[in-house]
Amino acid sequence: MIRGTTFLSVVLMLLIITAPSLKVSGQNQIVTGQITDENNVAIGGPTVCQVNTNNCTNADMNGIFHLLLQPGKEMSLQIRCLGFNPEEVVIDESTVYPLKVVLIPAFMSLDSPGQDFVPRIILRSSLSLDVLFPDFSEFSPAVGSFNTDAMDYFAVTGPELGVSVRRFYTGFRLGMGNSYSDEHDSLIVDLSNTSFSLNLGYDLISSPRIRMTPLISMKLLRFRLQNYRNERKISLAQYLDERDLELRFNQMVAVAGINLEYLIFTDVFRTGGDYWSVGAFGGYAMKLNRTPWIYSRGNRLITDSEIGLKRFTFGVSVAFYTNVK
Repeated sequence: MIRGTTFLSVVLMLLIITAPSLKVSGQNQIVTGQITDENNVAIGGPTVCQVNTNNCTNADMNGIFHLLLQPGKEMSLQIRCLGFNPEEVVIDESTVYPLKVVLIPAFMSLDSPGQDFVPRIILRSSLSLDVLFPDFSEFSPAVGSFNTDAMDYFAVTGPELGVSVRRFYTGFRLGMGNSYSDEHDSLIVDLSNTSFSLNLGYDLISSPRIRMTPLISMKLLRFRLQNYRNERKISLAQYLDERDLELRFNQMVAVAGINLEYLIFTDVFRTGGDYWSVGAFGGYAMKLNRTPWIYSRGNRLITDSEIGLKRFTFGVSVAFYTNVK
């Protein structure tokens, strides 16, 4: 009697071990597996779906999942997880259970099984609009409120070229714009702005759809202000008596913030793994030099006045990413 009970226990244990690969009701199949990263660390929460169906489940905190496959559908699984490249697994007669699924972090590739990860180099080119809010009220007595009111807004548009390696991002941006021209009494106020930015960041989230990058940006803001007579020609005596005004303000600013992008994969240009993104940036700005560096005609202007700066700044961008193998 004892021997019979022992034999029955062994049979039951074998059935439990092989259950993931058994057919259920002669048609359905239960698939069991575990999801890990390249270091064999379990990943909790990935979504596991039968391809081209709504038949999905989620792995538990130990990366283990169970999914009852629907008959008559594709016998393959698609595994997705935020921050990792998606993975697809085909289920057939040669499949070994439990499945062992390894997810690769976004922007990383594996040359062959068992080797260390080799970082991809991601080139990024973008067109962006940056907006800051300076305050020139301290300069009103010297240059007039009609000038400083025009300067209390800084917006530039321009290209940025950058590169990501192992999720670390470095980019350089040139911004031009916000040209402003207005007539004030007998004067014309002419203002133009430019900026040069060095951006440093780390891709905290790099999923197939979302890229979130904390950024530190070092910016040189340049304001060029000109006043000249609202006449095409004036006499030399009048010019010497009423000299034109030309000032160039230079202010260094540091911005710490978050860049969030939505990735758009497309093969319109037959670029393979390349993709587009649309993004938005928000950050906290602070001055690096207390008073601006000012250039005036003859370099004669000396002042202790400061450019104020509202703390919040934002921007939007459209970017194109290129994978360098």
